[in-house]
Amino acid sequence: MLLLGSCSGLSTLTPEMLDRAEAKWSEGKPASYRLVVSMEGDRVERGEFDVQVENGVVNSLKRNGKMVNLKSGEDYSMDGLFKMVRNEMDLARNPSLFGAPAGYSAYLMARFDDMGKLQHYRRAVGGISNSIDIQILAFEAKSQSGK
Repeated sequence: MLLLGSCSGLSTLTPEMLDRAEAKWSEGKPASYRLVVSMEGDRVERGEFDVQVENGVVNSLKRNGKMVNLKSGEDYSMDGLFKMVRNEMDLARNPSLFGAPAGYSAYLMARFDDMGKLQHYRRAVGGISNSIDIQILAFEAKSQSGK
């Protein structure tokens, strides 16, 4: 598992690492941006999410090119991704919640950029096929004028 993380440029995710990244993101995040997220895993159908955030609120979400109910869109904003990763960290304390057999662990790895934005997140669970891989394919901050 360590080799997998180091080859991909990912580091073992710690609460302190996540706290630092989220603080940087919160400090400098743009009010409006476009985000393209790829998500796949053993129990997740591969999807590419195109998210438009205006004034801190998701106003458009497309999954594989098709519009999706905005109510679920919050989960795919950068703030939503931070919430999801925090939830995963909580669940990893008890790997059986991911379906791991007794004695096995969940391995969380991530990479953040200098601004605190999540770039890549991966979860692997020992003893069972229950991985997830999330990558940020594009991020474009929008100026105040919306351009």
